[in-house]
Amino acid sequence: MARQQELNYRMVRTLAEANKGKPMKRKVDTYEYESLEECIKSDQVPANHIAEIFTDPDYYKWYAKRNFSTQKGV
Repeated sequence: MARQQELNYRMVRTLAEANKGKPMKRKVDTYEYESLEECIKSDQVPANHIAEIFTDPDYYKWYAKRNFSTQKGV
């Protein structure tokens, strides 16, 4: 299980970094932030949707602060 979580984390991080500076395709409402975060972390969101989601700079900053900065060695 931990291996799958690590692979999902790496995929999400890669998609986030690759798409954070692109023109915004999808704006995420603030009330959706936490539920969307849980769906992304539990691998319920397809990769192409994750890529679109992370074009929203506000959501990217929020998600990165909560998820990427807490990983050791990253």
